[in-house]
Amino acid sequence: MKTLTLFFLFVATVAFAATDALDRYIENQLKQRNVPGLSLAIARDGQIERAKGYGLADVELNVPATVRTVYQWASVSKQFTAEAIMLLARDGKLGLEDPIARHYPDAPETWSKVKIRHLLNHTSGIKSYTSLPNFFGTIRKDYKLDELIGLVRDLPLEFEPGEKWNYNNTGYYLLGLIIEKVSGKTYGEFLSERIFKPAGMTTARVNHQFEIIPDRATGYDNRSNSLWRSEFVSPTQPFSAGALVGTVLDLAKWDAALYTDKILPTSDHQEMWTPTKLNDGKTTPYGFGWQTGDIRGHRYVGHGGGIHGFSTYILRLLDDKLTVIVLMNAGSSPETIARGVAGQYVNGLTLATIEPKPDTKPELTKRLEKCLAELAETKNSDMLTEEFSRDFSRSRRRHGNIVEDLKDKRSFTFVINDDPPNGNTNIARLASYRLATGKGARFYTFALTADDKIGGLETEE
Repeated sequence: MKTLTLFFLFVATVAFAATDALDRYIENQLKQRNVPGLSLAIARDGQIERAKGYGLADVELNVPATVRTVYQWASVSKQFTAEAIMLLARDGKLGLEDPIARHYPDAPETWSKVKIRHLLNHTSGIKSYTSLPNFFGTIRKDYKLDELIGLVRDLPLEFEPGEKWNYNNTGYYLLGLIIEKVSGKTYGEFLSERIFKPAGMTTARVNHQFEIIPDRATGYDNRSNSLWRSEFVSPTQPFSAGALVGTVLDLAKWDAALYTDKILPTSDHQEMWTPTKLNDGKTTPYGFGWQTGDIRGHRYVGHGGGIHGFSTYILRLLDDKLTVIVLMNAGSSPETIARGVAGQYVNGLTLATIEPKPDTKPELTKRLEKCLAELAETKNSDMLTEEFSRDFSRSRRRHGNIVEDLKDKRSFTFVINDDPPNGNTNIARLASYRLATGKGARFYTFALTADDKIGGLETEE
């Protein structure tokens, strides 16, 4: 009996130690990123293993973040829009190969070759309204549905449908209009009846900025390392591309439903989680409302969201049957945090748990270390591809993180090379390095072209 008691005490001690380590990780992330609050849910095979709130949902009123805190989901909403389209397809009310003009009669002639499938997987070529010059200068404006589409209706296609992949909010906005026309219900009504209620998602809904929503979090921005209330964004702008709100418990129930045929058959979800094939036969790691890929051999689907004052991510490791959901009330890197949390459950998932390999290219290591110094000083380097240079120059957060990391740099050492993301023919390999500082370590992963140009950069704790 004494031996059995000692065994249970040992198991409990290990569980508490793991819990304490996770708490410390999240709390450290909030401090480093100056994020007021975060709600987390971790589930295995559809069952919640851990759900908890950290920090504050409202700083001025000192309201703690909890599992019942309501956040704006932003583009995590896209998977629900895609699910609604698949439901209507199963109802026989539309087909994925239907020209969008069949269900959206106001489509211009230039969109005649655009199919519903193209909207789902971001290959339509239609201009994304959020990429219009100065669009975010009018984020408080309320748009009528057709008024917002009118911003891009008369613009030429950026490429032939199916030719390229380009993340596109207009496509998902149009899907919302199609859902309303085909179903005869509002977007919110259809999602509530066919997805939220069957899944038990009692808080999820379309955002209305002035509606009283209990436990709603306040969104914040960082300005010169101090918190400010974020700008008000009219929910009419994201609509079906990103206007849903809810809790981590709602998304955990959604995750559970995805293991069943409660909403759609498994075969439909497999189609939604299949990488998109372009006209030339190449693939790109995105399905219908879901990113696809693998993290060091672990298959996943996931999606992030970002809107003024909020950032979100849902990560589903398919073979490990592990899901991590992160909702925050400030702009940051929820995907990095979600992967960091998952790494505490799945060995070898994160760089911190990998045994470093020998550095066969020490000269490249020196060049990359010098590149980081150049990025910190000037936001540019001749090692960057033209496309990534433009992308990096617009990101104050990325630049600020590099500046902060290099303040107390101790060493910069090679860890491992990985294969590039599925379908990304521009990237030859991923090269990861450990940057040690006085505050700890951060891992930098460079997406390198065949001639060792940097086409992308991600960080990991």
